[in-house]
This record gives sequence, C-alpha cells and structure tokens, in this order.
Amino acid sequence: MTRRGALGGVAALVLASCGGGDAPPPSNRPQAGSGAGLLNSLVALENAAVAAWAAIAELLHGDALRYARAIREREIAHMEQVAELVRALGGTPPEGRPAEEYARLFPRLDDRADALHFARDLEERLVRAYLDALHSLPREDQRSAAARIAAEEAEDLAVVHVLGGEPAAPQPFVTGTL
Repeated sequence: MTRRGALGGVAALVLASCGGGDAPPPSNRPQAGSGAGLLNSLVALENAAVAAWAAIAELLHGDALRYARAIREREIAHMEQVAELVRALGGTPPEGRPAEEYARLFPRLDDRADALHFARDLEERLVRAYLDALHSLPREDQRSAAARIAAEEAEDLAVVHVLGGEPAAPQPFVTGTL
C-alpha cells in the first residue's frame, strides 16, 4: 500500500466517522452553513493524526521520538480546540476510534525512514486541510483557529523535514491545493 493510498484510506475513515450508524442528532443541532460539518471533519482528521503519531513514534528514538511525542500532544490540543468550536455551535464532535482501526489504514512502517515519510505526508495533508477550511468556514473565530492551527501544522512539517535530513522548507510554501 502506498503512503498516498494509506492517507486516502485515513481520509475515508475520517469521513465515515462523521456519520452513519450514529444516533440521530439532537434537535438543538447546529444551523446549516454554520461550519459544524467541516469542523467535525477536522476533528475526525485530528483523531486519526493522534493515532498516526503514536504509530510513528514507535519507530523513532532520541530527539526524533521527543518531537514525535510533542507533535502528538499538539494534535490532541488541535482536536480539542476544534471540538470546542463544534460544541459552541451546539454540535457534538466525533469521538476517536480505537487506534487499531486507524492503524489498518496506515502504510507499512518498517523503519525510521518510513515513519518520517508517513509523518511528512500526514502533516502536509493537515496543513492543506486547514488552509482549505479557511475558504469555507463562515465565522471569524473558526477561521482564526484554522489559520493558527495551519501555522502550527506547518511548524510540525518543518520539524519532520529537518528530522529527515531535509531543509525545513524544501519548497517556497505549502499551498492549500492538492
């Protein structure tokens, strides 16, 4: 399985976790166009990222392991921040799935190089997700949170590049396009 295919599988799991088989929403659910659906997708993506960073950390040592743990903690904080935005709209953010469910969709990670490659792909996807969300989120507080988190994800991506022996920013910038 390719890393791109694995991330596509993670994205599919994220979308699947946003509905289907769940209890009907409460009557005080968020208004259409409030951004709750997109925010819930970001929460689900962050839940997958938390599981991914746990898997990545298993193959790292020393400073790389320390950074992986710190990035995982930051992903948890991002998930909590976005979940709070959903709650502020009267919504219920999606719960994370068991790590084993996410792990089935991850690429095979045999060594440090595989782990860092997966980490780079993951962080690029997170940066793009938040930059893309900026165009669709209707409220200023939502866009502000997405911009702040996108910047932090870009910092994490730079760390991954350096850990892999690459320049922190091998390209002039990361865009919100695929």
